[in-house]
Amino acid sequence: MFYNYATLILATWGVTVSLAGYYLIFVCHSDHELLIWLIISISLIVTGLATGKLIQRLSLTSHIDFLTGLWNKRYFHVRLDASQKSRQLCIALLDIDDFKKINDIYGHVKGDVLLSEVANVLQGNTRSSDIVARWGGDEFAIILLNTSPSIAYEVVERIRGKVEATFYPSYGLTISVGLAPLEPGQNFKELLIKADQALYKAKMLKNTVIKMPDAEK
Repeated sequence: MFYNYATLILATWGVTVSLAGYYLIFVCHSDHELLIWLIISISLIVTGLATGKLIQRLSLTSHIDFLTGLWNKRYFHVRLDASQKSRQLCIALLDIDDFKKINDIYGHVKGDVLLSEVANVLQGNTRSSDIVARWGGDEFAIILLNTSPSIAYEVVERIRGKVEATFYPSYGLTISVGLAPLEPGQNFKELLIKADQALYKAKMLKNTVIKMPDAEK
């Protein structure tokens, strides 16, 4: 694959173009200096474009979860930090109930397939502006931007119901969800703690959405 040898290929290409230009102008004393420099310039532009595409590809790859195709936890935090000016923001943490049991019954390969299919449900029931990420293992996270707590609850409840309808009949698979809105004066670390607390209570009940401040009652 090109990306595995990109550094070597681009470096070799740069040296080759430079040596060719030097040889034609100073050794062969070519009368077509303008044409030679034009060719060299075009070659360097193409190399620059290829390098830019490579950097973009590597940047994207570093932010994508390989198994599910969702954003990974690193990118989740990048986007969360960039959401300081969001008027309303809610965080949902989702966990597949008793996923270890599902793995034990159906095997890890099927477990991976189910993780990917659950990820597809999450993507298919959120907006393009929302950030859906694999939090780790069988947990997922969603940043719902410019979304009120009531609307966010409707979104994650719809997701919970869709997962139950799709996977419970065949695999007994359901999800639990903890939802927390960003409160005035609250930082993102505190917000994630609140969402995690809500998720903990939801996991005790299973197949449930718990939102803050309900989890504190």
